[in-house]
Amino acid sequence: MKAPSISLLLGLPVLLFGLVVSAVFLNVSQNRQLFFRRDSVSLSCVEDGQTVDGWTVKRTAGGQTQTCGGGQQDFGRINGTSCIIPTLFPTDTGVYWCETRAGQRSAQVNISVSDRSVILELPKLPVIAGSDVTLHCKTRDSATQTVYFFRNGSFLGTGFTGEFTISDVQRSHEGLYSCSTGLFSESTKSWLSVRDPHPDSALSVVRLLCHLVVICPYCISTILMVSIYCSKRTGNKPAIFMEMDPSVKGGQGLYDVTADVITEQAF
Repeated sequence: MKAPSISLLLGLPVLLFGLVVSAVFLNVSQNRQLFFRRDSVSLSCVEDGQTVDGWTVKRTAGGQTQTCGGGQQDFGRINGTSCIIPTLFPTDTGVYWCETRAGQRSAQVNISVSDRSVILELPKLPVIAGSDVTLHCKTRDSATQTVYFFRNGSFLGTGFTGEFTISDVQRSHEGLYSCSTGLFSESTKSWLSVRDPHPDSALSVVRLLCHLVVICPYCISTILMVSIYCSKRTGNKPAIFMEMDPSVKGGQGLYDVTADVITEQAF
């Protein structure tokens, strides 16, 4: 009757394994979040610089959750291990991510499609604090001209080549950024994220805890099996009965009982 309990414990790590945080992330071909109408984009699920199988690109746009290449009601098409959207429209604006059939997800990426003549290109991933970040103001015709940059609606600076660099970025630099080439040519606002310079330490702690969660049930099940095995050996051990012969008196009787015990143990 103990076996089912042990089997359940042995299967527990498999169940818990699905809770492990994944290193897979959604890679956007042009490393930006904002696109012009009719641009194209390639999306892929990547881990350690390599595309991975078993993951599907999904999105939530216009209040609907869709799968890449899933059918007429979904979006894009599959090309090898990539999801291709050949022509972007404002309706493609939404939240994108990678997901497995078991429901494990990557971090989400916001992608926006603009009808405006100017867009601001920001890194799609959070910028590491202490590094430099360059803002790119891009026009539809790619003409080089003087550009004005703003953060949270306040003037930030001027870029004469369509670029503006922020040195030694800190968390205080997070905010909504936009750019403009004139009075009627302002881009939509985009959020710049900044993360701490040592995220690997936190990730290592998470991975250590996940490993402990996976390993502990094995240790517990092993201890239980050893305990059950020992208890069965103890339960099957022959009983030793020491009985003195009434006809024997004194030390001789004690000697006979000790001899019987030793004989029984040897057996």
